[in-house]
Amino acid sequence: MKARIALITVVILAVGVAAWLGLADGKTPQPSALPKHNSVELATADVARVTRADLARALPLTGTLAALQQTTLTAQVDGRIAAVEVRPGDAVRTGQVLARFDTADLERQRAVSAAQLAKSREQLAYQQKLSRRNADLLAQNFISKNAFDNTQSELQAAAADERAALAQLGLAEQAITNATVRAPFAGTVASRQIEPGQHVGINSPLFTVVDLSELELVANVPSAQIAEVKLGQTVNFHVQGYTQAFTGSINRINPTVDEATKTIPLYLRVPNPDGALRSGLFADGLLVLDTRSAVPSLPLQAVHADGKARYVLAIEEGKLVRRDVTLGASDLKRDRVEIAAGIAAGAQVLASNARLPPGTAVTIVADSPKQ
Repeated sequence: MKARIALITVVILAVGVAAWLGLADGKTPQPSALPKHNSVELATADVARVTRADLARALPLTGTLAALQQTTLTAQVDGRIAAVEVRPGDAVRTGQVLARFDTADLERQRAVSAAQLAKSREQLAYQQKLSRRNADLLAQNFISKNAFDNTQSELQAAAADERAALAQLGLAEQAITNATVRAPFAGTVASRQIEPGQHVGINSPLFTVVDLSELELVANVPSAQIAEVKLGQTVNFHVQGYTQAFTGSINRINPTVDEATKTIPLYLRVPNPDGALRSGLFADGLLVLDTRSAVPSLPLQAVHADGKARYVLAIEEGKLVRRDVTLGASDLKRDRVEIAAGIAAGAQVLASNARLPPGTAVTIVADSPKQ
C-alpha cells in the first residue's frame, strides 16, 4: 500500500514540474482539443421574410349581446292564477295569451259598479227632469230664484255621481281585461315566475319576453381612438359556441367617457332574423379602421419589444443581428404588422418564440419531406 501511494506522488510531481517548465519557457499549454462552437439550427417555419402584403388596421372589440327589445311582464291585478299557457323557450305572437287570472271576484266588482252606474243615471235623469220643470216655474214666477239654484246644484251633483260611477265601471272592466296576460310583442318567453293556483299581488313579476330578431352588441373602445369610430361602420365578430362569423353595424355611440376605464361604449345593431344568436352571449370582433396596400410586413411574433423600442432579429451572414424597426398598421386578423422602417423588404428574420440573443450563430435547415 505504501509503495502505491509513493508511486502516485511521484507521478503528480512529475506532471507539476513539466507544467512549470512549460510556463518558464513562456509557452501556454494548449488543450488537446478545444470544443467547437455549434450554430443553432432553425426550421424554415422559424424564419420569415419581410414581404409586401395588404393589411387592414383594425380595432378589437369585445362585448355581450343583448336583446334590443325585451320586457318583464308584471301583474296588473291581485288574484289567483287560473291558467298558464306558455313555458320558457316558447315562441309567442303579439297579443297571444300567456296566462289568465281567476276573474270571479272581478266579475262581481264589475256587477256592483254597473248597478251603481245605473242608479246614478236614474238619479241624473230625475234631476234633469226636475230642472226643466223648475225652469218653467221660475219663468212664470211660481218659484224663487234660490229654489231654482238649489235644483241646479242637485243636477250638477247627480251628473258628477254618474261620471264617477262610469269611471268605476271602467276600472272594473279594465281589471278583467288585465286578468288575461298577453304578449306585448312577438318574441320568445325567457322566464316564467308563476304557476296555476298561485296567488300573486299587483306588480309581481310574471314573465320575461325577449325579441331575438334584432340584438345589440355593447362594446367599449379606448377614448384615444374614438375619433376614428363612425356611425354605420361595419364590425365582423365571432360568438362563443358558433363557427360562423356575424356582422353588425355601429348604431349609437355613448357621449361620455367612463372615467374609471377611459373607454367609451359603442352600441352595434346585429340583425338576427333566424334567431340563431341568444341574448347574453360573449362576442369578439374587429372594427376595420383603414387598409394599406402592398406594404412591407412581418408576422407579429417576429417583432420584439425592449421598453418603447421595437426590434427584429435579422439573419445576416449566419448569425442573428438586432435591427430596430418602426411599425405601422397592425392586421390582427392576419397576425401581421407593417414594417415602416428599419429593415429592407426581402430580409430574413427570426419568427419563432425561441429566446436567442443577438450574435447567435444560426443555420436554416430545410423541412424533412413527409413520408
